Amino acid sequence: MLKIIIIALFFIINLNAKIPKDTIIIAVENEISRINPAYSEDHDVAISLVFSGLTRFDENMNLKPDLAKSWKISSDGLNYEFDLREDVFWHDGVKFSAKDVEFSLKSFMNKKNNSSIYVNFEDINKIEILNPYKIKISLKKPYPAFLDALSIGILPYHLLKDENLNTSSFNQNPIGTGPYKFEKWKKGSYMIFNANEHYYLAKVESKKIILKHIADPNISAVELKNGQIDVALIDSSLLKTFLNDKNFKILKQNSADYRALMFNLNNEFLKNKNIRLALNYAVDKEGIVKNILHNYGFIASHPLERSWANPKEFPSYKFDLKKAQELLEKEGFKKNKQGYYEKDGKVLEFDIYAMSNDPLRVVLAGILQNDFKKLGVKTKVVAKIAGSFDYTKVDSFLVGWGSPFDPDLHTFRVFESSQDSDVNGSGWNFGHYHNAKVDKALFLARNSLDINERKKYYSNFIQALYEDPPFIFLAYLDFALVYKANILGIKPRILGHHGVGFTWNIYEWSKN
Repeated sequence: MLKIIIIALFFIINLNAKIPKDTIIIAVENEISRINPAYSEDHDVAISLVFSGLTRFDENMNLKPDLAKSWKISSDGLNYEFDLREDVFWHDGVKFSAKDVEFSLKSFMNKKNNSSIYVNFEDINKIEILNPYKIKISLKKPYPAFLDALSIGILPYHLLKDENLNTSSFNQNPIGTGPYKFEKWKKGSYMIFNANEHYYLAKVESKKIILKHIADPNISAVELKNGQIDVALIDSSLLKTFLNDKNFKILKQNSADYRALMFNLNNEFLKNKNIRLALNYAVDKEGIVKNILHNYGFIASHPLERSWANPKEFPSYKFDLKKAQELLEKEGFKKNKQGYYEKDGKVLEFDIYAMSNDPLRVVLAGILQNDFKKLGVKTKVVAKIAGSFDYTKVDSFLVGWGSPFDPDLHTFRVFESSQDSDVNGSGWNFGHYHNAKVDKALFLARNSLDINERKKYYSNFIQALYEDPPFIFLAYLDFALVYKANILGIKPRILGHHGVGFTWNIYEWSKN
């Protein structure tokens, strides 16, 4: 009995404990395994606290100087000269220099390091240090996304020059040049960061940031209400409890983050283009946006609808069950007594995998299962925790992609044939999609300096995806950022995958 009373008192004390004025606690959905920019193109929250790149983006997604003061690009797009800041120190007090930039780029390019961002730097031909604060980078061919790619965090040469980047203890105890210094990491629970008093861009307003790992948005909503966290991205279905509460503010943020069903083209049925087309026509996307997202998002038709590369007009699939059935019957499928299509004695069926720790994806999987059943296609939803299954091997998988940066960054890696994970272990083409028209368009877009030419090539890419779909694009997500009314300095910006980017100006955040 005494033990129960003690536990209850502990709970009440924790529930009502006030977060210190100089500390902001933020809920984050995902916990990365390594706080190292070499292993995260998505600009994860923890990584963006600790590290800074040569470039950065402002609230309007305009490219700005960061560790680089300025740059010059040759007319042929092959040579970049960067003048670096001379007032930057690593968190351990060592001065930042061009040597760090050279080391970082070579580390990203080195396939032995298994960096997830290597493809953004594979066209580097030569790196020359002109003086300690001036560096020249020469490319083999033009790559207009290069400045965007250089917003990734730079690594410290003096700490990592003799380390194996894959296994270095640095990955759990990082030192960067960003607005916050890493202090502590309790795996599965939280990370603590302290303000960098020598941050070069501005004074860091809040002395301490705590990232609390909460995978379930329902729990984030409860902890916000209970005063245990200050800021969180909340599922739109949970907003009612905050709408008329003067203690909170809600910021609706647009994102480039879309949800889709990825087909595995090694599957005996899904490798058939007409079957994939039929499944695209069978999905009621409007119902998803209205009833599941509560209009916090819009129907997705292709992967670049939040990009400058989005064409004014593009093809899309309208919900058309009759057309879907015609496509299946064209392939020789007929309905059996149970109402499912079959051919040569084989029922048209496959699994839909979703990460069980992502409630939205599980719900979407269930909706797809229901829509496919109406068509006459049998599916099984398999919900398992992230990391517990190989999504390059399953029949289909609820994916999320999308970047607010250059359109190359989340298209080439995801759809181009050489990025097939069976061919290239670091590639993101997990569904083993191969399409010559897509490959040609992506290569031309990636290496053209003319933005109008790039728009044309991306339009060709979108048309090719429509004709031979690797995914069912479902919806783009808007995010609801809910935070305590006494938090100042939060500014909106278009967000990336999993809502990454909402802390883009965190050094300006403070608590009144």
